[in-house]
Amino acid sequence: MYIHIEFCEKWNYHPDFDRVSKAIKKIIPEAKVQGNAKPPRSGAFEVTIDNKLVFSKFKTGGFPQEPDIKGWF
Repeated sequence: MYIHIEFCEKWNYHPDFDRVSKAIKKIIPEAKVQGNAKPPRSGAFEVTIDNKLVFSKFKTGGFPQEPDIKGWF
């Protein structure tokens, strides 16, 4: 399972990246979580699992919480 999280560095979303990554690893320890494979968009916090978008801050206006994360799996 490959998980990519695009997160805005300009707005310091790194703590949210860490929180979500840890929550994912708690559910699926073998998951490969990667952040920002390319320069991120401003305001982005986008989570894809195996190239399928499962969460978008652009759409929700917020960050994923524990129930959201559990619902991805």
